[in-house]
Amino acid sequence: KKMNATNATLGPCGDALQEQDSWREHAVLLMALALPVVYHWRLYQKVQTDPARTSLGYGNIMRKHWCRFIISNEPHSILGVQSMRNEILWGTFLGLTAFTALTVIVSTAVSSDNLGCSLKKMTRWDPIISQYDTGFQPTTKILLLCLLLALVFLFTLQYLRVLKHISVYVGCVGTPSQEQIILVAGKMYNMAALFHWSAMRLTFILLSAFSWLFGPTYCLLSSLICIIYLSQSDSFATGGPDPGGGYSQQCDEPCR
Repeated sequence: KKMNATNATLGPCGDALQEQDSWREHAVLLMALALPVVYHWRLYQKVQTDPARTSLGYGNIMRKHWCRFIISNEPHSILGVQSMRNEILWGTFLGLTAFTALTVIVSTAVSSDNLGCSLKKMTRWDPIISQYDTGFQPTTKILLLCLLLALVFLFTLQYLRVLKHISVYVGCVGTPSQEQIILVAGKMYNMAALFHWSAMRLTFILLSAFSWLFGPTYCLLSSLICIIYLSQSDSFATGGPDPGGGYSQQCDEPCR
């Protein structure tokens, strides 16, 4: 009887039964999600209204200049070929890394005898839910990681696909439709850059999702650190070469 009473107070993982968490983890995870959403919404507005003060917006301007410079000057065509090669190599590495990580996570989850207990042990040091049973199923965390990795892989494939098309335009020097090729190449290069930018953003979000395996507190901290880290390179500080702090006037004239 004593043994049966003891077993009744134990959870499925052999530990003591704990109170079911109903709102703590949800509240912290909502905060961790709200941080990147609000940050990227403000960044999107800044790219639309003042692109010269953002790395993404200013990069869009410079990529158009770069396509015009490369396609209009035959001696510099080799520079375009080398740049495309380097970008394709990097995209291939990023895609293979994401796909390998995805297969490792799926195979580990499938082969695990007790995935829920293993993930629960990883959250024992979380200050918020260490004394409570989480309201999320263990597979939720694994599915989130797989989803983010799959999106990184798909965005990288699109990045490589667009770069493959652009590589054909590099050698179109002196053709009758050269001006049209320059405009199309500039738009496609910016499209490829957007796919790469999205893949890299998802990689940073992936870090926060991975931290969730150790608890929602670490997920929130990871999200905050990633936002602070990204903010250092997403926007240019004021007080640059021109009084307004933007950089477009410095290069627009000589690049035309």
